[in-house]
Amino acid sequence: MARSERQRNTRIDAVRAVALGVVIIMNMMTFSGLAYLSPDARAEMLGTVDRAVWGFLDMFFEGKALAAFSFMFGLSFSMILQRADPTAEAPAPKVMRRFMVLGAIGAFNAVFLFWADILMTYAALGLLLPLAARLSQRVTFALGIGLVLAGPIALALSGVGPPVPVPEGHDESLRAFASQNYTDAISQNLNMVTGAADTAGGMLLLRLFMLSGLFLLGLAVGKSALMSQLAELRGQMFRLGALSLCLGMAAGGALHMIDTPQGFWFVLYLETPLMALGYLMLLTAALHGPHMQWVRTLLAPLGRMSLTGYLGSSALGQLLFYGWGFQLIGQTGTLAVLALAIGVIIVLAGFAHLWFRHFVYGPWEWLWRSLTTLRRQPILGRVA
Repeated sequence: MARSERQRNTRIDAVRAVALGVVIIMNMMTFSGLAYLSPDARAEMLGTVDRAVWGFLDMFFEGKALAAFSFMFGLSFSMILQRADPTAEAPAPKVMRRFMVLGAIGAFNAVFLFWADILMTYAALGLLLPLAARLSQRVTFALGIGLVLAGPIALALSGVGPPVPVPEGHDESLRAFASQNYTDAISQNLNMVTGAADTAGGMLLLRLFMLSGLFLLGLAVGKSALMSQLAELRGQMFRLGALSLCLGMAAGGALHMIDTPQGFWFVLYLETPLMALGYLMLLTAALHGPHMQWVRTLLAPLGRMSLTGYLGSSALGQLLFYGWGFQLIGQTGTLAVLALAIGVIIVLAGFAHLWFRHFVYGPWEWLWRSLTTLRRQPILGRVA
């Protein structure tokens, strides 16, 4: 087994698995067709309980899981740099290839699986990380905070208007993805990818700053001594995480009471990074508990193959909802979609446990690593 694999932090893998699970749940709401409906059409279709569940997910998890996953991306990159062999290839070309390959995988996902791909964005923004890695931990942290705070300011100065969900009101997407012809799904994926900037400029602008800032914050935490002191800092993380979550919830509640936020009120969109960081601190503190080993053991394999889990959930989402599969798109309420999403997560977690009985890397992780290093990586070998 590779030395770097023996040194993996199962707590971080477990946190990553939880973040991935929530991303999958929110993506399934789009696969199901619910996200393509206008608010009025969705309210008319859903019953009271389904509307309440939709509102709960929108308030507490929409965008937050993606933000948390972005922080974890920067943290993971920091760990990769720390484990790098100083005698191996110069890191800059290898890092460039790593993100170019990730971008190509993201393009495949966007065209053939799920148009709302985040991997291409990670690949583009990830090119900032090697430059930031040369900065001190304090400067990196300050830049991360600055970029997060700059998001609402840029939104207010741009004049593009408040962020709106990309798919909302796209009835043509429902028809295309309900088609039994798979090429219709590919065509609509392309339409959604190429047309996103025309209909969701505010959302894309805000995410550009927010994700970049969270990348850098994750990188800064990875470079600090905090990673070796998490067990001792559990109490502080619980308190700070609860404070961050409460501030984010207050901002989110105020945001939902404003019909069309403008100008100064764009600061309320800081709800997303505040809640995401709050979730991460609370979850990390909980997983460092003395009796949480079984939870970490249960979750860590899925976190180890988060790329495979992300792409696998897209394929399973198509299978469940699209016309070429079981044709459930537009036919299920929020609770039913939530149950199906949890089922998908369980399937992927079970697959991860079985896979790592025999292999060192997840299948897509192995491909990513092999293309990055330009040589076939060994994959057989049981992971401890």
